This record gives sequence, C-alpha cells and structure tokens, in this order.
Amino acid sequence: MIRSRFIHVSLLLACCTLVIAVIAGSSVSLIAAPAKPQVSLSQAQTYDLHVNAGTTINWFNADSVPHRLRAVDGSWETPVIAPGEQINQTFTTAGLSAFLCDFDPAMRGTIVVQSPHAVFVPLVTNMTANMTAERWSNPATWGGRLPQAGDAVTIPAGKVVLLDVSPPPLQSLLIEGELHFDRQNLNLTVGWIMLHGRGRLQIGTPTEPFTQQATITLTAANLDEDVTGMDMGTRGILLMGGTFEAYGQTPDRIWTRLADHAATGSTTLTLAEPVNWQTGDQIVIAPTDFYGVAGTERLTVQAANETQVVLTTPLQKERWGRLQYVSPTGMTLTPTTEVTPLVLDERAEVGVLSRRIVIQGADDERWRNDRFGGHIMVMGNGVLRLNGVELRRMGQGGRLGRYPIHFHLLSYAADGSLIGDATQQLVENSSIWNSANRCITIHGTNGTTIRNNICYDIAGHAIFLEDAVERRNLIENNLVLKVRQPPVPLLNHDRAGFRRGPSGFWITNPDNIVRGNVAADAAGNGFWLAFPERPLGSNKLVPIRPVNTRLGIFSHNVAHSNGKPGINLDFPPIDDAGNTREVKYIPTSDDGPDRYDDNRVRFTFSDITTYKNNDNGLWNRTSWPDYVRFVSADNTGMFFAGAGDDGKIRDSLIVGVSLNNRTPTPIYDQPNAAVASYHSTFDIFDNVIVNFPLSPRLDRASGAFATNDYYLIPVDRGLIRNPNNILINTHPGRRVVSPNINTPVGNAVIAGALWDPHGYWGPKNNYWVYDIPFLTVGKTCVPVSGEDHTKSCNGPYFGVSGFRVDGSPPYEPKMPLTISRLDASNQIIGQWIVEDGRGGSRNTFGIVAHMRHFAAVPNGRYRIEFRDAVTALPLPTQEVKLNLSNMHTTDDKLILAVPFSGSRTVQAYLTTRESYQQSGPPIRHLTKVNSFASLLNTDNSFWQDNASNQVWVNVSGGMTLPGGEPTNPLSDKALYRETYLRIFAP
Repeated sequence: MIRSRFIHVSLLLACCTLVIAVIAGSSVSLIAAPAKPQVSLSQAQTYDLHVNAGTTINWFNADSVPHRLRAVDGSWETPVIAPGEQINQTFTTAGLSAFLCDFDPAMRGTIVVQSPHAVFVPLVTNMTANMTAERWSNPATWGGRLPQAGDAVTIPAGKVVLLDVSPPPLQSLLIEGELHFDRQNLNLTVGWIMLHGRGRLQIGTPTEPFTQQATITLTAANLDEDVTGMDMGTRGILLMGGTFEAYGQTPDRIWTRLADHAATGSTTLTLAEPVNWQTGDQIVIAPTDFYGVAGTERLTVQAANETQVVLTTPLQKERWGRLQYVSPTGMTLTPTTEVTPLVLDERAEVGVLSRRIVIQGADDERWRNDRFGGHIMVMGNGVLRLNGVELRRMGQGGRLGRYPIHFHLLSYAADGSLIGDATQQLVENSSIWNSANRCITIHGTNGTTIRNNICYDIAGHAIFLEDAVERRNLIENNLVLKVRQPPVPLLNHDRAGFRRGPSGFWITNPDNIVRGNVAADAAGNGFWLAFPERPLGSNKLVPIRPVNTRLGIFSHNVAHSNGKPGINLDFPPIDDAGNTREVKYIPTSDDGPDRYDDNRVRFTFSDITTYKNNDNGLWNRTSWPDYVRFVSADNTGMFFAGAGDDGKIRDSLIVGVSLNNRTPTPIYDQPNAAVASYHSTFDIFDNVIVNFPLSPRLDRASGAFATNDYYLIPVDRGLIRNPNNILINTHPGRRVVSPNINTPVGNAVIAGALWDPHGYWGPKNNYWVYDIPFLTVGKTCVPVSGEDHTKSCNGPYFGVSGFRVDGSPPYEPKMPLTISRLDASNQIIGQWIVEDGRGGSRNTFGIVAHMRHFAAVPNGRYRIEFRDAVTALPLPTQEVKLNLSNMHTTDDKLILAVPFSGSRTVQAYLTTRESYQQSGPPIRHLTKVNSFASLLNTDNSFWQDNASNQVWVNVSGGMTLPGGEPTNPLSDKALYRETYLRIFAP
C-alpha cells in the first residue's frame, strides 16, 4: 500500500520512457510505477494524484466510516466504499479533476490524468561526495589570481567551485561548470550571471535548506546591453541552459490571517496561526476595506511569539479580523450553522517577505530613475527551482521579457509543436516584492509549479500567463497584494479601464490549476480570466483554441479590495498590443470550435470568496458554468453579473453589507444587487442572500434578483428555476421601470410580466407586472412591498414578440410600435408604445433598440400599429410575422389586429416551427371569416378588414411541438411553447 504523495512522484516520473546519465561516475535511473496503485482513504486527508491516461486506481477505505468520492465538476464518482472495502476505478480522459468526499468534507484532492504527450524532465543532480569542489578563496582555483573587482569570471565546464567568501563586485559571472554556496553568510555582487549547458548555481538543497544569509545583488548598468545576443538583456540571472537551485530555510508559515481586529494605531497583531517570524522581518498586511480606502501596508516585526506579532511602527488603517456567520436575523460574530455552513472570512491576510536567500537589483540610479531592476530568465533547457527565496527591486520597467521570474518558451517549438511540459520548474515559499514589471511570468511554458509565494508592490499584472498556450501549471496558495498600473504599460490591458487594468492574476488559458490563491489591492481585477480565440505572440502557431479549452481547476480563490471585479471572466486579448474585447468562454469536449449541444461541456468554479471589490464580485461572459459555494460580500454594484447561458449559481452565500461596514459602499451608477437575471438562463437556487435592501432608484436594479436585463422576451417564466433561496433582510428585487413607460419614453422595453412561482414578490404563481391599465385591468392584483409602480397579479400572461414586416431582419426588429389594448367595444384601455429604434438606443439604460414586444392577458384584444408619435411604417404588403408565447392549451386565446394593406388578399397560419414552414405538422391554418362578429365566434380564424387596412386574428394555443413534448419541464421549450403567426399575401 502506498500513500498518495508517493503515487504523485512515482507516476509522474513514469511518464518518461527512459533517462540515463552518467555524472561523475554515478548513474540516475527512474522508479517504475505500480500497474494498479492503491490509495488509502482516511479522514481529513488531502490527495495530489498524477496518473497516466488508462491507469486504474484502487481506492482502499482504511477508515471506520464509509467514504464516497465525487469530482467537483460531476465527471465521475465512486460508489459508497465501506470500511475495509476497496474498489477499482480507471481514468481514461486527460485533464485535471478536483474531488471531495460526500461524507467527510475535509477529505479532498486532485487527480491529474496525463495524456501521452512528452514530459520535459531535465537532468538534475546535487553535488555528491564524489565531486571535488575547489574553493573560491584559493588562488589555485583561478590559476594563481583571485577574481578582482570588475572582473568577468567564468567557471568552465567540469569545474566545481565552492563560494566560501564574499568576492568583490564582479562585472559578470558565466557558469558552465558548478558554483555552490558554502554554509556561511555570503554576498555575491555581480553585473549579471549566465548559465550554459550543464552549468549549475546552487544554494542549499531540498533536504538541507540554507540557514545562513545569502545575497545576490545584480548591478549591470547598461540599459541596452544584451549579454547573450538572444534578447535576454542584462542585470539578470540568465539561464540558457543549466540549473539554478536555491533552497532557503523558510518560515513555518508564509502567510496567514488575523484572528482579531486590529485598530488604527495598533502595534500588535493577533494571528490565526502560530508563526516563527524573526525580529527585523518585513511583513505585509492586506487591506480589508474597499480599494482606495485602505491599502496594503509593509511593516517590521519587533517581536513574534506564537500568534502574537509586535510591530516597530503602528498600523495606519484598521483591519477586520473576525469570522462572520449567518443567523436567521442576519450576520453575527457568534459561530452558528443554523442557516448555512458557509462562513464569511474577511480577515486580513498577513505574510512575511523576509528570507534567508535574497536576490535583488542594485539600489542605484538605474533603479531609482529608470526602474531598472534585476530579473531571472529561463530559456532552452534551463531549470529554475526556488524555495524560500526573497526577490526585491526586480523587473525592468517598460521592457518586454524583463520580469522578476520569467519562464520563456520552454514547452513549444517555433512551429507550434509541443516539446514537453517543464515540470521541474518550481517557485515556492518565496517572496517577490517591489517589482517594476510583473511578478512571475509563464510564457509558452507548461507544467510549472508556482506555490505559496507572496507578490507585493507589483507594476502590471502580477502572475502572468503570456501567450494563452500555457497549460497544466499549478498556481496554488499564492498571496498577491498591491498591483498598480506601471508608468509605461507594456500592454493595453495593463492600463486601467472599464473592467480592465493591472490585475493580481492574468490567466489566458483555462487548462491550469488555480487554487487557494488571494488577489487583493489590485488596481484592476483580482483574477482576470481572459481566454482568447487563438494564441498570441511567439506562440501563434500552437494549434489550440483557449476560448474552447476545458477548464482545469479554479477553486478556493479569494479576491478582495480590488479596483475592478474580483473575478473577471471576459475581455480577452485580441492582438499582441493587448487590446481586448468581449468574448464568450465556451469549453468543449474536444477543445475545438463550439457546436453547442454536440460538444459543449460544463465547468465549475467552486469555493470562491469575493468581497470589498469596487465593481462586481464576479463578471462573466460564458456558457454552461456552475458557480458553487461562492461567498460574495460587500462588493459594489451587482455581485454576479455579465452575460451567459445555462449556468447555475447554487449553495452560495451572498451578503450585501456585512458587519465589516465602517466605510459606506461606494455607490456609482449601479446600487447593490445580489444576482443578475442572465435573462433567466441561469438556475439560481439553494443560496442564502443577506442584507440587500431596495434602492430608491427606479432605473437601476437592487435587492436579491436584478430585473434590468429581462428585455429579451415579453413574459419571462424563468424564475421557476430559482427555488429555495433564503432571503434575510433582503428585498427580492426592484422592478426596474421599462424604458418605454419611463419619462422620456424610450425605444426599447423590458418584459411586461415576470412569473413568480415561488412567491418572492406576492402570492405564489402570480405575475409581477407594471401597475398600468394595459397590464392590470381585469386582473386580481395585490401591492408589492416597497414598490408603488408594480403589482402582483394573477396569471397567466401571453407574450407577443419577434415582429417581421415585409422581409425585415428576423432578429433585430426596430420598427416603432403602438399597441392598444381594447375593451369589448374596441375602446382603448391602455397603450404600450415603443419608439422607432432605427435612430440608436435612446432609452433609460442603453438597451439595444431591437428589444420590442408586449405582454397580453388571456382573451385580450389588441391593435398593433407600426408607428409612434413621429414615425410610421408603410402598410405591409407582403407579410407580417410574429411570435406568441406561454399559450399552452387550446383555452389560451388572444385577439390581435395586425396592419396590412387592404389592396392584397391574405392568408394566415400558426406553426411551432421557427422556420415558419408551411407544409407538414405542426401547422394550423386559420379559417377565413367575413366579419368581425364571425371572428369572435370562430377559434383560430382571421378576418381581413380591407377598409381599415387591418387583419384581425383569433388564435389559441396548445399546438403540438416539433419533436414531441419536452422531457425537461423547466426547459425554455416547455416553459414558453413558442408559436409563430404568419399573415401573408400569396
């Protein structure tokens, strides 16, 4: 029986066919993986499994309680595994899968199923007893003369040097052999360092990390120097090949959170976990307020004892430090799971920057005036492994490719073919701060591990995936704080703009594990997930479509106190200049172009926290997402917003204003609302929504459910898909005034009637309508709490939409509409007027001008005219088409008067085929009658009133649907039962 970590190592190594090398007379071989590895399941255990496609895992329950494992994305699950029982499961589909146990929430893990692509495993060794190291301090090492200040030093291949003194400042250091740091405090000051071939630079080892102080200071001053001739620049550690490994003794906790509030002026912090930070260590504390109200602070430790940290200077702004829970009456600091097991955690993150190993750019005129810091660049067969390293004064402002850490084109050839995954690249337990150009850049490189690091005070996007081809990287448990726009942005999306700007994480390919990270105090988005239609830059020839690539894992991430949305799934780059535009992310089973139901797949964002962002908690443009166990609080505007279809928001906690409320919410153009309607294409269920009161504005959404995007259809029944939401101190939502009944009158509309099957606004199954005679006369209505412009009325209501006149565009009707509701004497009860839309979007919220339709009551009588007060269309002479919805039975009837030239003789029919097919079922030809009285007495008939240039129709519902009755009663097909009316001159 083997533990999960051993499975990870052995099976990953088994991806290589064979690696044999001879180093100083010794050989290195690989461990073969077991044919059927066994994973022992035990309570609260976490697993990190890597297997080849086709591997069968044997799950063994070593516990006294049962377990059942389930993929978060629903792609697989095991049966219940009883104590002592074992089951086999074969994994055939390549990809990343997070899983958990249904019975033990603390048991969770990930499985990476590797496809048969190559894995790049460069040869890495440590200096062994067989190797003879020559001391730097011995003149014989250098042929009798020690390196002097300003020298260009080379360590040739085959030579191993032990750095046992701090040499004078050097011009450069070329390593083709090996340089190892001795176990003592050392300083190496040098213009640049280059590694070639099998060159090696080593500080500490994984098993014996460096406990002394080692500092490398990079000093080259020529801004235009390119020491390799391959665009690697200068003032850097440049790996054309070889290996740079640095393992410093790390603090036992890199970052944690407060356990109690810290007031302005405090000099003591109480932490949630004990730390062993040292006197003099530099630490950072994240803000817990809105972006611009408070920022990240860098402080110095005077003393630390377990969970108590004493500071040398006082805190400039207060920090929140307590967990918040939900009670039946609202938010509380008293632990409870009575309403939900979810907890709101807005405690400030606190991290330590100081490390035993420091790599830094010189603090000189070049840095102060030109933002010219140090950088590490890995190319070719180079390997970088950093654990417990501090990098500061890094990055070179305004210069492409000059980042603190830059993995450059390690996985793809120039023709776009895959070289292999660079799985040996590692940055862990390190800090990168005061950077003039990003934090960590992964460029054309797959398979790196970026884990448990701190990025602080960064210019431009911090953790940056450059060309949208970067896949299978592990980006986990990183803390990113204080990200700002650089003076000279490299790319246009580094500039602050609408839902754009320098962000904590810029992720351009979905096929990565992004888990457990925090992005806070960024001028732009916390996480900007920008998946373009095609690769960019040097990797344009890589044959992938990021916009259709399946998601790896995006879970347990936190975004707070950012200037733009906490998470932005939209606006990917469209060119190498960094211009962006709206693009919908649609993952597919084959990672190819979207073919809708044929290849679309669902994806999951789970266990996400967003709070105190100056824009949405989540902005998205996507298809088929599952947003599960979100905790979203204290954001500005709409907490879930954007555009999408067939999504789910479930099992989440959404808090408008929490107890952390000393600073009022910044109110811009959009008051707080919990969830956008997404035109009822999202199922929003089993959520807890707290503290969303109504705003007095009638032209903006507020409350739990936003209503300002119910403009696609005249009667919306999609709220049936929003059950079991618990509203605490929350109004279900403001009914935004439709532009066409606002002042001034607009040229677009919002749905006249919304079905309320769960009784959020009134009695269950009523319809929520505007309080105007056109919609309420003859109905039994009750007031809606908090509103005087709407009523809750008994239903049903029918929808009339999709107007097409004499070949006008089928999906963008812009003709003016005047709809008159008539009584039994054909006198006007009320009117619904939509102005001509051909002059632009002249309406309250800029809704596109082809939104024009109306809601009708059963047995109602309506005159349709294609005019407004200014403009009138010529009478139709060829055809008029329109859509009818929510007419489910033959008892659902409607009388319409449609304009048509009396000079033409017409026919009319109904069909449920959107193509208006005239032959074959389902079709219902309307009977021609000779008078209005006959029309009233004849179902499914029409009368052509030539004198008035009108065609009257008496239509009923209940028509057969193409393909038969829908199996899903909550589908649009079942809910709306669209029927199409055509009146035409043969």
